[in-house]
Amino acid sequence: MMGTPIAKLCLLEDDPTIQELVAERLRQKGYEVDAFDSADALVANPPEVTRWDLYIVDIMLRGKTNGLMLCQVLRGISPTLPILILSALSDPLDRIEGLKQGADDYLTKPFEMEELFLRIDGMLKRRSWYGKLPEDNSIYAWGENGDNAVDFIRMEGKRGRQRFAMSQKECMLMKLLIEREGQVVSRDVILDQVWGYDVYPSSRTVDNFILRLRKYFEKVPGQPKYIHSVRGMGYKFVSK
Repeated sequence: MMGTPIAKLCLLEDDPTIQELVAERLRQKGYEVDAFDSADALVANPPEVTRWDLYIVDIMLRGKTNGLMLCQVLRGISPTLPILILSALSDPLDRIEGLKQGADDYLTKPFEMEELFLRIDGMLKRRSWYGKLPEDNSIYAWGENGDNAVDFIRMEGKRGRQRFAMSQKECMLMKLLIEREGQVVSRDVILDQVWGYDVYPSSRTVDNFILRLRKYFEKVPGQPKYIHSVRGMGYKFVSK
């Protein structure tokens, strides 16, 4: 019987002490880790980036390419490649910018290694889940004349004639709500199913992602027709 394949992680961290510590702890957990302090070589050879199953990226790197630029390159090559930003920049605007540039998750320094392990494990599970989606059942459309749609394979959304890229978590959250149409889905369930853990993120994290989905799919985000809040309980999706 073949065992579970070892996940290959690419760690980009310019602080040698942090790089060595994180890489060693990840190897102890059973991951195969390649560590770099610059992303210039990767950007210069884009096909090379598909060697790894998950990226852990610091924003501040040596060389010409910072972590946000690398996220753009990675996301342009693969919409499902997991990217975790690991940065000392803790301002909410830094987090938002990281997610906009294609990161799936953002962890600030200092951090607990156990939290890093949980996030990595959850991201790898979600990538595996995406790989099992059948092509002929990857698109869900709703609303008037099917004006709204999500392509879960290509990680793209549509409202009317407008098309846009979506992050992995946005797709996962939307799929969870769609699968439970008409039911109230609590924040705890969302954190467990979409993030893969429910200890470290706050419920505010879910609220922020819901706001983003409303901006994508609601004509008037402040008066949602499809993605509703149920006070004190969670969120509910209706297709009509």
